Parts: sequence; structure tokens; C-alpha cells
Amino acid sequence: MSRRGPINVVILSDHHAEGGAAVATGRMAESVRHCLEATRVSFFPERGAGFPSELWYDETVAKRTLLRPLRKLWPGLFPYPNASDFAAKRLRQALRHWKPDVVSVHNLHAAAPWGWDIHLIAVCLEFAPVVWTLHDMWSFTGRCAYSYDCEKFITGCDVSCPTPDEAPALAPERIQSAWEQRRSLYARHVEDLVIVTPSRWLASQARRGMLARHRIEVIPYGLDTSLFAPGLREDARRQLRIKPAGPVLLVAAADLTERRKGAAILPALWKQIEPRSLTILTMGRGAITIDDPLIEVHALGYLNDDLAKTLAYRAADLLLHPAPVDNFPNVVLEAMACGTPTVALPVGGVPEMVRAGLTGWLANQATPAALGRAVEGALRDLANGRTLRESCRKLAETEYSLELQGRRYFELFQQLRKARGSGRINWHE
Repeated sequence: MSRRGPINVVILSDHHAEGGAAVATGRMAESVRHCLEATRVSFFPERGAGFPSELWYDETVAKRTLLRPLRKLWPGLFPYPNASDFAAKRLRQALRHWKPDVVSVHNLHAAAPWGWDIHLIAVCLEFAPVVWTLHDMWSFTGRCAYSYDCEKFITGCDVSCPTPDEAPALAPERIQSAWEQRRSLYARHVEDLVIVTPSRWLASQARRGMLARHRIEVIPYGLDTSLFAPGLREDARRQLRIKPAGPVLLVAAADLTERRKGAAILPALWKQIEPRSLTILTMGRGAITIDDPLIEVHALGYLNDDLAKTLAYRAADLLLHPAPVDNFPNVVLEAMACGTPTVALPVGGVPEMVRAGLTGWLANQATPAALGRAVEGALRDLANGRTLRESCRKLAETEYSLELQGRRYFELFQQLRKARGSGRINWHE
């Protein structure tokens, strides 16, 4: 028989709060908090998270000094803190302590230098069924988070990888074995490893490769729509100390200089837009420079505080999202909830969020010229009073609330616990 009472879920992720995947993981944890016993185990934990969290690496200097000779003599028994054996040992300790019904796995690859890798999935499966929420393609490629135009992940990644130095980097000679390790693990665990993706696009990519036999569910991200909510645009602009002469376009990413966030597209984009007064509001690390006297750049820097982020979304007439690859970007979702539409490229899961006439304007090709035409169309619509603010907000409330996300995850976890209690997990009957 299955265990009664609240479902006990351990949530495993590399970062606790840094980056889009970690933010999405935190929101997912919040969405199920009222109906589960949830514990987060992260390599980079955050204090005061509001629910139990496990500190991953907490060795004192004295303890490291004591263990140093033992690690040299018996590395298998006393693994180094940046070794895969150490990561597996610590995870087993945490899972024995928390005794989960289900393990909810999220991003792992940011902690790769400290021994985090695909082997941690196998460790989780020793204790409970696993629901792995994919935030990018890393789980079914040899190393990359996004494959761009490369499709070797379907037949086998190898030394010819075109981007081995891009994060998450991996030496070319190790890529084939990493791909094969993933394939072997998944072949052994078809029934007790369930995949969740926030976008239909990522689900379709996963099904094309080594996860084709697995159950794959699409559960879009959710967010607190009472926090991310519309507000008076002029109040937001006054608080941010901007006095624009024309429309305000927000560009937001954790790192504005990253290729996959559109850093290579933006310089060419401005040449495609008809000369006019614009204010480019930026949110994130790095800088955007524009050689145009009519375009003013106002940098907010990297913002960790959600209330501060809402001011940026409310102040903008639209969000400009030039990413050439993406899954289900938080910034588009956050802007939508604040009533701010998006202009974006037709890549990844973005078209599932940016819907013409409802939540924004989508370029017809993934090129700077096409994005420029989409921006021009958006600016014309804005000038004619077609702001899309009400339809953005309505869609966010209807499809992307925390309550809806939490209900979907709870039902999945409940199914897994029931199946585990009956002694069998078979999704194909």
C-alpha cells in the first residue's frame, strides 16, 4: 500500500536562486508547498528560503586538514569535495535523511566542477522515482544546453562538437562518453524516470533522442501573479528615474553579453529600425552600447529583487527578447503578468508564450532583419493604442498561475507515489 499523509518530495538543483532555472525551480517549490512536504537540496543553497534546505559543502578548515591524509590514502572511502564520488556520497546522506516518496530533479550542470553530473540521477533512483524537470537540452545531449543547428544529440555527440568551450563546457574527447553514459542510464530506467518540460518544444526535442521511450509531461512555469502584476507606468518610470522621449523597450537577461541571449543579434538589430527616439531599458549583467544619438540606454544592472523587476516591466512599453535559442524564458512570463507584451524571435518555446494579437509580436524568421520588422510593427501598434496589456495579463492569470502549476505537479507526484506503493510503475498500460 502507498504511504498516507503529505507527499515527501526532495527537490535537487545546482543553484538555489541564481539564474533562470533556479528561479523557476523555486517557484515550482512554492507552488506545491501547501500540499507536500518539500525539501530543497542545492549545491549553492540560500539561507532563509522559507522551507528546509540542505547545505551541500560545509567542511571546516579543520575537517579538511584532518581528512587530507585519509583522502590521499583511501580516495574511495574519503573522496575529495570536488569529486563525483563525494557528490554521490553527500546526496545519499541527504536522501537517507529525508526519505522521499519522489525526487524532483532540476538543473545539475552549473555544479559540474564539483562533481555534479548525470550519475546523481542514478543515486536518486536508488531511493525513489524521479521527476526530472528539464530547463534546457543538457540532459539529452553530450554537453550543450542548446544545440542550435546541430542535431548530433539524436545519433550521438562526439569529439566533433562545434561548441565544446561554451558553458557548460566539456573537453571534446569526453563528449561521446558523456552522451553514451546518459543513453545507458535512461535505457535502464524507463519506468521510474519521468520527464517534465515547461514547453512543448523542449518535449518534442527530448522525444527525438534518447528519452523517446520515457513518459514526458509538459507543465509550463508558473509565477505569483499577485506579485508580478500591472501598475501605473508613469509611477514606475518616476521610481526608475527615466523620462523617455519615445517608447521604452526593455531588454532583460541574467547576462546581456551571452550569445544565446541575443548579444550577437542586438548590434545588427538597431540598423533595421527606423530612426526615432527610443529608450532601451536593460536589466542584467553586462552592457549594451548603441551608436545612435536618438536611442538612450538606461541600465538597471542585475536585479535579484522581484519587486524591483516589476518596476522595470511596468515601465516598459514592450519587452525585446532577441534570444536565438530558448526554452520558456522567465522574463517573457514575468513581463506578461505585468501586462507588458514581448517582441521575440520564433525559436524554441517562445512562440508558445508570444502569441500574435494577444501577448506580443513574433518575427517570421530568426534574423535581425525579421526581428527589426517585428519591432517596427509593434511600435506602430503601440502608437495606435494597441498595447495588448489586458490580454497579456489575462493569459498569465489563466495559464501561468502558481496554483495551476502546483496542481499539475501534485497530481504527477501523487501518481508516482501510488504506483510506487503498489510495487509497479508502468506508464504504458
